[in-house]
Amino acid sequence: MESIDMADESFNPQNLQPGRMLRLFALLSSLFVIVLAVAPLRPYFAEWRSVQKRYNTLATQTGAATIPIAIQQIWKPQLGVTDRCVTCHLGMGQAAPLESERLFRAHPPVAHDPKEFGCTVCHGGQGRATTKEAAHGFVSFWDEQMLPVEHLSAGCGTCHTEAPLVSRRQLERGRLLVESLDCLSCHRMDGRGRGSASDLSYVGLKGYRADWHPWHLAEQAKDRSGLWASRYGEIAPEDVATINAYLNTRIGAARIVEAQAVAMERGCLGCHKIGGRGGDEGPALDAVGRKPVGDLNFERVPGERTFVNYMRHHLRDPVGIVPGSQMPAQALSDREIELLTSYILFLRGRELPAAYMPKERVRRDVLKEKPAPMSGEQVFSAYCSACHGSNGEGKNYGSLDVRFPAIGQADFLDVATDTFIESTLKTGRPGRKMPALGAAGGSLTQEEISSLIQYLRARQPQPPSLAAVEQAASNRSIGEQTYKNDCAACHGRAGEGTPLGSPLATADSRIRGRRAEAYRALTQGVANTAMPQYTGYDAVTLRSLLDYVTALPIVAGSRASWRIGSGDAASGKMLYLKNCAGCHGEGGAGKLGPALANAGFLKAATREYIAATIVRGRAGTPMPAFGRDSVNYSTLAPNEVLDITAFVREQLGR
Repeated sequence: MESIDMADESFNPQNLQPGRMLRLFALLSSLFVIVLAVAPLRPYFAEWRSVQKRYNTLATQTGAATIPIAIQQIWKPQLGVTDRCVTCHLGMGQAAPLESERLFRAHPPVAHDPKEFGCTVCHGGQGRATTKEAAHGFVSFWDEQMLPVEHLSAGCGTCHTEAPLVSRRQLERGRLLVESLDCLSCHRMDGRGRGSASDLSYVGLKGYRADWHPWHLAEQAKDRSGLWASRYGEIAPEDVATINAYLNTRIGAARIVEAQAVAMERGCLGCHKIGGRGGDEGPALDAVGRKPVGDLNFERVPGERTFVNYMRHHLRDPVGIVPGSQMPAQALSDREIELLTSYILFLRGRELPAAYMPKERVRRDVLKEKPAPMSGEQVFSAYCSACHGSNGEGKNYGSLDVRFPAIGQADFLDVATDTFIESTLKTGRPGRKMPALGAAGGSLTQEEISSLIQYLRARQPQPPSLAAVEQAASNRSIGEQTYKNDCAACHGRAGEGTPLGSPLATADSRIRGRRAEAYRALTQGVANTAMPQYTGYDAVTLRSLLDYVTALPIVAGSRASWRIGSGDAASGKMLYLKNCAGCHGEGGAGKLGPALANAGFLKAATREYIAATIVRGRAGTPMPAFGRDSVNYSTLAPNEVLDITAFVREQLGR
């Protein structure tokens, strides 16, 4: 046959003779007919036929019924499910299970009947596919990949969008209590246990009697066999509560419960919304677990092209995988990365008909019930810890040119009032990374805001009582040095007073001869002044300081006529540019330090709060105590502190 070189530059269809055209047409027609003839035969060579023939061979050998060779499927139009997985996984469909070969075994026992939901609802993958690779989703244009075995419980997220919220500490404590109290001597859990009492594996779904502990004690009292006496006893109320919290997590998805605990402890909600709750710095994570693989950029992802592999690398190095990402890298262990990947995969909720909705979705989506309020600890962990540190110690990330302030230490909590913290939560810091979590319709309810404030207050040191202080030893050197470090900047070296702090040594001083008044001012602060609390002193320091300050020699002046100064904003500008702009920016937009020219900050921060922070600084952060002598920075006089405060309040916010 004459060949035609299509690459030959001399080739031109117009130059072809009619005879050659006919021969070419005949050739193409023949190829077309061959393709049409072969196409119907293709299914006869499909891999699923070989699988079913193999099944029939084994069935014949074991005496089980054989099956007709044909595509099988679970069809649930109300769920949009057409799953042909049972074409090969025959024991999970209509065929008799054959335990001799894994592919033909029955489905392991689970909380739901797989035939009612199909396969892909839980396992992911492509239900309509008829080859293994395509069904598992690891081919081009099939975007939803099958969940790996280690992440299989993430499939619960298709229908269940919530898991019991507990911390890993609570989980571990509950698990240890169940083990140490030998509950499994009567009950069973996850295939373990020695008794015939109720199985606790799914007790979080099925429910249990709230008075189980008193009921057990009553049964023990009635028992005459002695069996109960050796197996049961009193349990502390806090341990009962911990066991209850643990039992509530027994929903058949222990990994997801733990994975969610990690996500909450890592503060993911501080930046991401899930179910309408959380910050808006990052994208919402609802349904992120079903994100098409084709939408992910694998250019910088080493290894296999799978959703799981992408997430592992992204969690470990967000900026390395997505250049320009604002998500900071956290110090995550390999175990935590795997758990967070499971949690991301769990966020795969689909729209469901009401008949298929689990109870918690009916309550949330249909009845519009509000979720149970988080405790203060849970709120702090979920929303605050990622930026402010797990103990509120403050944090900075190499990829972000900003330092997140410490909010769990005395230097902040002694100065910040409850009103300041609440206002900050409600207004946030517009233009910065602090969202308005407590705004109307936001993520936090008023109850949760109050719980969070209580949680932070609980982290504040508790000063010794006045009685304990009076019993402590007094040391003049400690009292004098403490006064010099913490008091003189505002009250003057001799207690004569300054525009920032009232006089303490005048004849009409409010603390002279009034140790209780002085103690209260030191440990609780003085409202409407720059005098903060000092909760970190021990009894010796407080006693020594009280003795020193109440014995200051009388100086001229009047406490009754003293008023806090107002400061001069023009002078304050020069001082601000010299001392503050390096961290807070010339215009107060924030750099390493937080933004001061911010509507949220200026609404929450009073003059007294700003002045006290300048004087006292923030331990553990770059913010120095400008009221103390230092070789590293200038000491600011009281009027200078007021000038800067006036500039921040009056001009930075414009």
